[in-house]
Amino acid sequence: MADMRDLDSALDDIARLRGQLAASSRFRGLAPHVVAATGLMAFALAIWQTALGDDWLVAWILLAGLSACMIGTEAILRARKLHPTIADRLLTSTLQRFLPALVAGAIAGVVVLFQMPEQARLLPGLWQLQIGVGVFAVLGNLPRRMIWAAVFYFAAGATSLMLGSNPDIASRWLMGIPFGLGQLLVAGILHVASKEDDLDQEH
Repeated sequence: MADMRDLDSALDDIARLRGQLAASSRFRGLAPHVVAATGLMAFALAIWQTALGDDWLVAWILLAGLSACMIGTEAILRARKLHPTIADRLLTSTLQRFLPALVAGAIAGVVVLFQMPEQARLLPGLWQLQIGVGVFAVLGNLPRRMIWAAVFYFAAGATSLMLGSNPDIASRWLMGIPFGLGQLLVAGILHVASKEDDLDQEH
């Protein structure tokens, strides 16, 4: 019995250490080219809506879902390749930190669009602030420079909220410009970090 208790204790210690390692390890599952593609898609949707003279925010919700699927799928594949021993724990740790911000943004979107559609112009700023919160939450698992992306999304969110009261500024551009630039900034930071990792491995 004592041996079994010792074994269980050892396994618990190993599991705890792996959890701590996952919580403090840098997550390399985010692919720069996929993140950049979502930024370009944001610009494309804004341009398309401008051509149609449309500000339909539901289209942005659909784009957000598509972007999340693209980034998430690539993240799972890359994590299992680059972090084979702690991939699942690292994915779970990162998702647990980022998910509350996404859920809060989704709830805000549903409530505003269905209960207070006249306030829909506030959503771009609210969503950008939520992304900023999410990025800050996972900074421990991302390149240190990613703090600039979080700061950008906070600044963009505040600006979008202030400009949201101006009917002369289309909502599509309050979405397209901040999210397009923000995702390209994130992609650039990931690309630089990836190059630095390659150099470190060579040395």
